[in-house]
Amino acid sequence: MRFSRHGHVPIISVPLAALSAFLLLLAFGGRATASPATASSFPRLRSLGPEDPLFVQQQAGVAEAYAAMGSGSRIPDLTLYEYLVPKGADLFALAARLSLPYETVATLNGLDRSTSPIEGRILLVSSTPGVFVPERTRSDLDLILACRPNRDAIRILVGGRALWFFPGASFTQEERSLFIGRLFRFPLPTATVTSGFGPRLSPITGRISNHPGIDLGAPAGTSVYAAREGRILYSGFDAQLGEHLIVGHEGGWSTVYGHLSQRLVSLNDRVDSGMVIGRVGSTGQSTGPHLHFEVRNGGEAHDPGLFVPRTQR
Repeated sequence: MRFSRHGHVPIISVPLAALSAFLLLLAFGGRATASPATASSFPRLRSLGPEDPLFVQQQAGVAEAYAAMGSGSRIPDLTLYEYLVPKGADLFALAARLSLPYETVATLNGLDRSTSPIEGRILLVSSTPGVFVPERTRSDLDLILACRPNRDAIRILVGGRALWFFPGASFTQEERSLFIGRLFRFPLPTATVTSGFGPRLSPITGRISNHPGIDLGAPAGTSVYAAREGRILYSGFDAQLGEHLIVGHEGGWSTVYGHLSQRLVSLNDRVDSGMVIGRVGSTGQSTGPHLHFEVRNGGEAHDPGLFVPRTQR
């Protein structure tokens, strides 16, 4: 499988060698021209050492791809292999052994976080570094990846999944943060930031005070989403935040949702990322309908703008 670029248009050619039986025909311009393949359609790496000629071939392909990208030459054949992951392996060590970025292995196999289990799984392995973006989103990471413009990508079909391949690409800061478990999804369908994080002139007291979160203007009754999976640490009312919720997450993280008109979950409930947990309101010290949103770690407030995708703000 070969692809090159003349201007901005990917030009694909499929070699007629025996290896082409293991490859999927690439399509561009949104037209799929190949049948889906199963994992067994790809050559199997038996080991990750010099005793396996397929591993030697995969390593040579990766080295050739890096050299081509560094020199601006035509990118070599993209070959996909499969590998049965043994016990004790983790994604980062596996990617390093394959001489590939971890995001290449992760996105090719639909792994949406660094802690996704891989032991005993048959994973696909690429000969070319890059990022694979699914057409059909299934996770928060997919949603963020899908924001990439695909004009310089190549469309492939793998195991019934349509993917856009971005040769040589890496995760953005937001994608990386989400993958390693530090990024939170946007807590509203859409909103305008009406007050940022940090020192501000309080609309209630008229004095400068520290604002530990951000205020998101939205109509009363708008659905409020859990920014990540977790457990309800607090569900109640106080004079300042009004009706509000606190969700605890792995790693000592928590998120706060204030001034709600309704709380739809109770103390100790488990919630999934994107689950509707409340409704926008104007309870407590509030001048109008909005969501007060905080991100904390170890009880310390951090600027949510560093952890929430910009695409919905």
